[in-house]
Amino acid sequence: MVNENELQYQEDEVPAPPGYSDAQFPATDYPKAMPQAPPEDIYSRMEDIAETLIDERWEELIDEVKKVVVWKEKVEDRLQLLETSVNKLKEDFTLLHHGVLGKLEEYDTRMQDVGTELKAVGKVFKDVVPVFTQNVKDLASLVSETKGVLKKK
Repeated sequence: MVNENELQYQEDEVPAPPGYSDAQFPATDYPKAMPQAPPEDIYSRMEDIAETLIDERWEELIDEVKKVVVWKEKVEDRLQLLETSVNKLKEDFTLLHHGVLGKLEEYDTRMQDVGTELKAVGKVFKDVVPVFTQNVKDLASLVSETKGVLKKK
């Protein structure tokens, strides 16, 4: 097992890779490594960041869900209005249908009455017309005779 202390080298102690010399890589002032925080601080910091991100996303989700709920309520209200309108139209149609049927029945009754009256008039004419034509013929012959008698005078 390797000890961590053995793996950590000071900047000056880092050996150059084989085949490279210090002349190829001039010494520069590289930034020093960030000081290491104890692991508990890192985990608590990560936990805080994660909780902050989750809270932000959760609030965004809640806002979106609220928008969906408001939209749903509006749609339900519109649906209720549509259902009310359709039911009113059904009632109006039913009333209109009954009214039209009533008028048709009344018209049918009147037409039957007219038909009955026309049949009665037809029978009367059937009986009266022959007598009437005979009377007209008799009258015409009387008129001719009367004219003939008047001419003789």
